[in-house]
Amino acid sequence: MVEFDHVGLRYGPDAEVLVDISFTLQPGSFYFLTGASGAGKTSLLKLLYLAQRPSRGIVRLFDEDVVALPRHRLPGFRRRIGVVFQDFRLIPHLSARDNIALPLRILGVEESDLAGPVDEMLSWIGLKDRAQALPATLSGG
Repeated sequence: MVEFDHVGLRYGPDAEVLVDISFTLQPGSFYFLTGASGAGKTSLLKLLYLAQRPSRGIVRLFDEDVVALPRHRLPGFRRRIGVVFQDFRLIPHLSARDNIALPLRILGVEESDLAGPVDEMLSWIGLKDRAQALPATLSGG
């Protein structure tokens, strides 16, 4: 589903902030990205959700090299990627459960099929007991 092959990223003429990054993310799996401040986590995520193009290398999403895609095709790929930013960008009047379920609902997943994946995600992020909490009452961490 996601493959980076010798990817590099630089901002302007400065040195690369990401150097020779290669990995594959398997469909249906969960991954964690950790590292010190300034290590390049945000830059890597920008490449993943297509907000930034790499300076070099290949980025494959959904079995297609997105680096070679013309700009007009990028929005279609972005619609297939869900991102929850640290500064929330959650819908304030929806519960944690409903914010997690929203992308699935937009994709047309039946309400009867939402409980399993949404409960799994709530457990995974440690919010199972806070499923009905509104974003303003949740910790930023």
